[in-house]
Amino acid sequence: MNRFSSAPLPIVYQTPEQRFDAELTTLVAAPPFKIAPAASVGLDEFRSTVEGKSALILDARPSPFFERGHVPGALNLARDDFAQDYRNLAGVLQAAQDKPIIVYCSGGECHDSRLVANALLSLGFSNVRVFTGGWDEWSAAGLPASTGSER
Repeated sequence: MNRFSSAPLPIVYQTPEQRFDAELTTLVAAPPFKIAPAASVGLDEFRSTVEGKSALILDARPSPFFERGHVPGALNLARDDFAQDYRNLAGVLQAAQDKPIIVYCSGGECHDSRLVANALLSLGFSNVRVFTGGWDEWSAAGLPASTGSER
């Protein structure tokens, strides 16, 4: 019967957490969306947002890069560990559901921030933007940095 069903039951049992992780992984692996000009921010706006603590700042780079240096106050929601990081940050993220969120990665050719932003938009977050200059532009400007897992 399962063979002919349009929605067959999986043969291997997955816990609800495993199914949730699989869904999140699928979301973040989707092709990056085209960012409208209003959905991206430049260095000056990003800097004033960080200094004013007026948005949740998310670093989409892998944790080893985050630990070497990141924007002060940023949280690590890495594209490559999206499901696990999302679960770890669930309380903070749910509290920011309708608040401004800015995601960044390395900048330049890196699309991790766009993938994470797209996944967050798909999950119902309404005010997500991307700092396209990323860590490269931030650090090249000589702006402050935090290291390790500190915010």
